[in-house]
Amino acid sequence: MKRRRRCENAFLIKTAAVLLAVAVLLSVVFYKMRPVILRYAESAAETLLLDASNKAILDILSEQNVSYNDIVSLSREESGRVTSLETDIVKINSLKSLISNRLSGIISENEYYDLYIPLGTFFSSTYTSGYGPKIHFKMQLTATARVNFSHEFKAAGINQVLHIVMVDMDISGSLVITGYNGGISVKNQAMAAQTIIVGTTPEAFTNVIESEQDNTAGLINDYGAVH
Repeated sequence: MKRRRRCENAFLIKTAAVLLAVAVLLSVVFYKMRPVILRYAESAAETLLLDASNKAILDILSEQNVSYNDIVSLSREESGRVTSLETDIVKINSLKSLISNRLSGIISENEYYDLYIPLGTFFSSTYTSGYGPKIHFKMQLTATARVNFSHEFKAAGINQVLHIVMVDMDISGSLVITGYNGGISVKNQAMAAQTIIVGTTPEAFTNVIESEQDNTAGLINDYGAVH
């Protein structure tokens, strides 16, 4: 009887030792794998957030049928010179809220996102990276966005200016994957509307052409037409 108990105790001790060794080995392996998993997860999460933000902007602008005149009003003098640009604050604030809410809704459609990493990538070798069977991981992602509108002006010709209205998004969220729980943030920008603003055309203009040895353009201070 005592011998049987000793055998049972020895078996339990060996089993416990094997399980402990396996646990230690798995911990070491996961410790080595963790940086690769995190790098892949962050890259995948950034891509998902950028794609979702682009989709949110496109969906809202299309659904609201937004045009340049819905956002900006131009004031002109009798001569045709533009004197001011006025933005519709109510419209802008409405679009900001709609885009932010749509982004959060797109990301929350999936409770989990799938992540596949080739086994060879974990060996830190350029010869094995990207090869081998893919190991499946699941990650969770949440996102909120701070949306703003900005303006950009570009010369488009004589007395012509291209006015671009941009949507700027600062996106922050939370990324959860095996062994990691942390924040993630990305920025995105997309064009909301644009138009060419045309002013009065001058009766004359100056075009200075110089060679490499000449500095004529730097000596001319008055570019106005002389009558």
